[in-house]
Amino acid sequence: MRKLILSLSPIIVAVLIYGCTDVKNKGKANATGKSSEILVVCEKTQWDGIIGKSIKDVFGAEMEGLPESEARFAMVNVPYNSFSRYLQPHRNVFIVDVKPGNGKTQANVRQDVWSHPQRVVEIKAASDTAFVNYFHRYGEAVCEIFEQNELACNHAVNSLNRNGKAEAEIAKTLGLKMVIPSDFYLAKQENGFIWLRKETSEMSLGILIYAYPYTDTSQVSMDKICAERNQRTSQYIPGPSQGSYMLISDDVIKPVSKHIKFKNMFAIETRGLWYTKGDFMGGPFVNISVIDESRHRVVVLDGFIYRPNKEKRSYIRQLESILWDTDFDTTVVNKQSK
Repeated sequence: MRKLILSLSPIIVAVLIYGCTDVKNKGKANATGKSSEILVVCEKTQWDGIIGKSIKDVFGAEMEGLPESEARFAMVNVPYNSFSRYLQPHRNVFIVDVKPGNGKTQANVRQDVWSHPQRVVEIKAASDTAFVNYFHRYGEAVCEIFEQNELACNHAVNSLNRNGKAEAEIAKTLGLKMVIPSDFYLAKQENGFIWLRKETSEMSLGILIYAYPYTDTSQVSMDKICAERNQRTSQYIPGPSQGSYMLISDDVIKPVSKHIKFKNMFAIETRGLWYTKGDFMGGPFVNISVIDESRHRVVVLDGFIYRPNKEKRSYIRQLESILWDTDFDTTVVNKQSK
């Protein structure tokens, strides 16, 4: 588990993720349900009361770094007697079990119960108040479990058809192993900078990959990260108008960053908005700057989207799944160092 769960105590992590990896998924059906959607199994009276409010406050909270307000997850409420075998394969299932005989409140997290990739989280409590108190404390970690499953679902789709040529160029240029879907193409490869694009009639997705020398912690301050990004996008990412180019927008919504672990390496995750200087395009981006101490460099994995006036949440998560699948290829590093 990344980001939020990394900051939780070992006891909380053990409670919430026990059993996540020790499950056989042979013969499981493909998970169903829309991207960024959670099936909440509880009675309507619970959904309309304090239990439902506590769930909506967490799963329905505003997602960071988007130009328009979008909830982290869409939620579909299903009562117990409607949770049939047709709904059980849903990718994200959250079950509320509240009854007096349940005793101490506890969470049970399971993986690939009825489908793959799937996460099923069940919280058992003896009363509405006990549930709300527990979820107030651990709801963010539960949300992160579903975030992780969204990455897993996207990874499954990304792996179906891959752009081997782009993957080989990334490995050769930067020593990174990545899973690049076939609908992304290599738009630019110059001076160690790589730009991948996916274009449709309604949107544009982009992935930027580059590196710069690491000397001390000032190399991964948010100001430095933004300056390095602006330097490259102004040079390599042109806008549609003559002389226009991409920059980070910080006048309306300032970028936000936090420390994370990326494959056991220190990294900074930055989210914010970009715009096109000299034109009217813009949208959200997510930037993961990883300290690669073995090669004294900062490796930047960056995804951005242009999809005006339409939902962007699921596409940001698709880009994140590609970024988080990156592995640092030590074989390439060793060959280059000889």
